[in-house]
Amino acid sequence: MPERQNTTTPEDRAEAAARDLVDRGLPVTARAVREAAGVRMAVAAQTARAWKEATAEQPDVVVPEVPEDVSSRLAAIWADAYRAAHAAVRPERDKLAASVEALEAEVEGLTTAVGAVEDERDKLAGDAEAAQAAAAEAIARAEAAEQSAREAQSRAASIEGERDRLAAQVAALIERIPTPNEAATDS
Repeated sequence: MPERQNTTTPEDRAEAAARDLVDRGLPVTARAVREAAGVRMAVAAQTARAWKEATAEQPDVVVPEVPEDVSSRLAAIWADAYRAAHAAVRPERDKLAASVEALEAEVEGLTTAVGAVEDERDKLAGDAEAAQAAAAEAIARAEAAEQSAREAQSRAASIEGERDRLAAQVAALIERIPTPNEAATDS
């Protein structure tokens, strides 16, 4: 079987695009036909003009009211369709509603748990701050005690030096005091 070649003319494509525009409720303009069909503007303008002339010649069709028996049948069909859809959807809707309730309860429980964890975190943060303050105070006291110990050692060394100096003076003075034998020989 031989291959068929695309023999659609630009005019045919433009006319098909115009019908498509009408079916979609869009106005048939040269620009809309050109964009939809991908044809030259001259072809699109000619097709749009021809379409408007053709539709202008057709008288407007007056649509009558829907007859009562058709309207009542349509209402009955609509009611049956709605009930059937409602019945089909109801089990899934009820299941989803129960799922939503369970999830809301879970969210509430998790919110409470998060609140408790945050309270515990805040308490521990306060305890940590108090511990840091106590540690800083203990370090300051230790440093002060260390400084006092250094000062006491320095004073003790100074006093020992003074004691040694005075002991040396006393020893020198004691050596200068004549002994009773020396005092008798001097006289």
